[in-house]
Amino acid sequence: MDTSEIFKLLLSTHALEIAPLHQPFWYTSGTIGPFYLNGHFLYGNRQKAEELLAFIDQHQSDRRGLLLALQGRVEKNYKEDAGYRAVIDSAVEIARTEIGAEQVDYVSGGERRDWFFSLMVAQRLNKPALALFKEQSAFLLNNSQWQEISILTGAKILHVADLVTEASSYTRTWLPALQKRGGELRWAINIIDRGQGGEEILKENGVAAVHLIQLGPAFFDRLQQSGYLDEATRQMLNAYHREPRESMKRLLEEHPEILREALHSPEAKTRQRAQQMIKQNPYEFSKEYLAAVQS
Repeated sequence: MDTSEIFKLLLSTHALEIAPLHQPFWYTSGTIGPFYLNGHFLYGNRQKAEELLAFIDQHQSDRRGLLLALQGRVEKNYKEDAGYRAVIDSAVEIARTEIGAEQVDYVSGGERRDWFFSLMVAQRLNKPALALFKEQSAFLLNNSQWQEISILTGAKILHVADLVTEASSYTRTWLPALQKRGGELRWAINIIDRGQGGEEILKENGVAAVHLIQLGPAFFDRLQQSGYLDEATRQMLNAYHREPRESMKRLLEEHPEILREALHSPEAKTRQRAQQMIKQNPYEFSKEYLAAVQS
């Protein structure tokens, strides 16, 4: 599969955002990092993706109606958006050539962002779609109707996800939801693999995982060659990829002004996340360091 178009889409849709050197992003966990990934932006762009998320949130009370309407929306977008169509077609090609679509009984996706991709992959493969919810309920599309399902005995399932990091959603929610119904999650297609161990964790759980794009040194080299980042930023990304916690701890030790300025940021969200870092101390800073940045 030629990934050049997907690579370009990551940048043009802003699904991938790289932080300027020494200006890391503040994550909801109270940690920092050099990039943001919003895989669901590959639906077309940020506005379309956020509108679809809002639509899902607004219609949670009627799950059958929600899923039926959602199916119609992604099918319409597949016809109209060339970038989204390229993503879906690439995933379908992987299913056919690397997995063997004839082995697959169902295609699943998890609430909410997986559905952006899993529903259309199921349709293009002519396989029944499964929609999994976070509390582990499951709905099956059968004869154009969505019905809650409790038994999947012996079913061989392909899961399609927008993004995998450490596969925590798989191990905490999607695998148990399928296993308790007797289903077997055999394969996973992750549109983006952050290259932080998710593929290995899935393998340990009996799931063969493949991806369209994987972040890592080769990907960062390609970003530099494309003129998207400089050498210093490439080195920062590689350091974060190797040692996410240690590299960001070093950055804050060498540049304490990053934390100090965040604590006084005009943006409430940044201040809250910096305060969370101080409170939870995920990088295990000394009391002296924390006192100094707050002075």
